[in-house]
Amino acid sequence: MSESLTVLAGHSGYSVPRNTRGMRTTQQLLEAGRRLLRRRFLDEVSIQEICASANVTTGAFYKRFDGKEAYFKALQTLLIAKLREATTARMAELDARPWTLREVTEVLARNLRLWVCRNEGVLRASLVERASTHDPIRAVNLEYVEQLVPRLAKMHPRGPSPELESVIRFAYQSMIGTLVFTLINRTGSYALTDRRLEQAMAKQFYLFVTQGLD
Repeated sequence: MSESLTVLAGHSGYSVPRNTRGMRTTQQLLEAGRRLLRRRFLDEVSIQEICASANVTTGAFYKRFDGKEAYFKALQTLLIAKLREATTARMAELDARPWTLREVTEVLARNLRLWVCRNEGVLRASLVERASTHDPIRAVNLEYVEQLVPRLAKMHPRGPSPELESVIRFAYQSMIGTLVFTLINRTGSYALTDRRLEQAMAKQFYLFVTQGLD
């Protein structure tokens, strides 16, 4: 499926395609990288493999990207754009009608699992790269938390408070930790594709948030 590449305009090391064919080739290259990164780490994937998977020449790759670093940064930029869109949509959904804390907990766990599952390769590569470089996805996640926490606090039976917000932040941190462990190690009680993972996360989150002030 085609995607908008407008957010890549002005991206360092990236040349904007001049026509529809060039746009299609760029999308093929990007999608090939996403597929390969689901199974391999970034440093294990060569430009030649990306091109072979996309069924394009290496010359076509270098017409669009200066190298693998610029290529991966483009994948991250597109992922961040999607994440920002999803965050805006999620906050609007939460503000649109009354929710119970349990409902939101289940939706939160489901959406997080699906998001990680669908973007598994680029997210895993970003986490590995974070050890030595700045990870822009981290900043977007922190923005999401800042918007989410006060909304969840208002749904709590006890009402919002600084102490409750701290409890919610820790519960969210634990949920993300579970996903990161599963993502990096590709193992655990439940796989990313298993809905039981989101159900267990939702239960753990809800119990901690509702009992964490006792």
